[in-house]
Amino acid sequence: MMEKVVVLGATGTIGSVIVKDLVGSGVDVIAADLEQSKLEELKKWSEEKIEVKTLNIKDERATIDLLKQGKVCVNATNYIFNINVMKASAAAGVSVLDLGGLFNRTKEQLKLDEEMKDANVLSIVGMGSDPGVSNVFSRYGVEYLDGAEEIHVRYGSTTSGATFTFAIDTIIDEFINPALVVKDGDLQEIPPLGDEELTVFHDDIGAQQTYSIIHSELATFPTSFPNVKHITYKDSWDPNTIEKIKTLILLGLLDENSYEIRGETIIPRRQTVSMMQTVLGAKEKPNWGKDALLVEVKGVKNGNKASVKLEMITGYQPEWNASPTQYATAVPASIVAQMLLNEEITEKGVKPPEQCVDANTFISYLKQKNVKVNITYTETEV
Repeated sequence: MMEKVVVLGATGTIGSVIVKDLVGSGVDVIAADLEQSKLEELKKWSEEKIEVKTLNIKDERATIDLLKQGKVCVNATNYIFNINVMKASAAAGVSVLDLGGLFNRTKEQLKLDEEMKDANVLSIVGMGSDPGVSNVFSRYGVEYLDGAEEIHVRYGSTTSGATFTFAIDTIIDEFINPALVVKDGDLQEIPPLGDEELTVFHDDIGAQQTYSIIHSELATFPTSFPNVKHITYKDSWDPNTIEKIKTLILLGLLDENSYEIRGETIIPRRQTVSMMQTVLGAKEKPNWGKDALLVEVKGVKNGNKASVKLEMITGYQPEWNASPTQYATAVPASIVAQMLLNEEITEKGVKPPEQCVDANTFISYLKQKNVKVNITYTETEV
């Protein structure tokens, strides 16, 4: 088996940064995507250090044949393809990680555990920033305390001037679908953008309003941390983005029913998202700020009330033209791909990061990247 990492969706906003970090880490990369011209641009950037392959992810045979050329696959395509890629990875005998399945897809992926075990490979579901770093940080906090009772994940950003800072489709899904929380040990649905609160992040970010949304962590944390009775995930949202999505919904431009227009069948949401990806990418000039991923685990230590806070702060990366969100998502995927390549992760089957990625090892690698990692502990005698 060749010691290479295959990156699917390699020319996308996240995939391209994953490729760049892998190349910078001295890893042999095969970059695959649908658009040959963008692949050639990426190859030119790498000074011919990467191989490129034009691939339609819907072509199962071609995907399997490509994956056989590597040892590890990073799936940076849209999460709707996660299961297709997992099945192709199993057929190819290659371990795989993706960037998350937005809860529902993740739940479906977890059902393939035996299939991946039979293939003697590992599928890590959700290994970007959040999910990903958030999962590993949570594991760190749970392992540090004598007894963990609460896990709270928060994401904040000071970037302005960008309507959508990452995948438009995913943001729309987060806006539309019910959010999830664990309260008193019970997984519950609440309205999207519910339970609004003011979250205090690192001084670089400040205090921001955060909202509950559907997220992959809630698909695995209740099983991974069965004794934790309260689990929440909240993200900051630009009020302008909220209003724009509301308007799109009211106008029917996010409708998923098909319509006939001039003899052609169209689905408004597909057309709207496709047009926005092109137009906004050319029109908007974001004022990049900083992102913060904050995880707080509360519980008991030495018989006292205790809290562990882990925070990752990320800024704009001018040398790669990578936004804070892109960098914060891509680098963890690159790190864990390298850990798989080096056999520092040896489990098989389907697992979320908190079940297979050693927290201390991962954090030691993360600290070598262009991010800040702050860890603080508090103990209060009772």
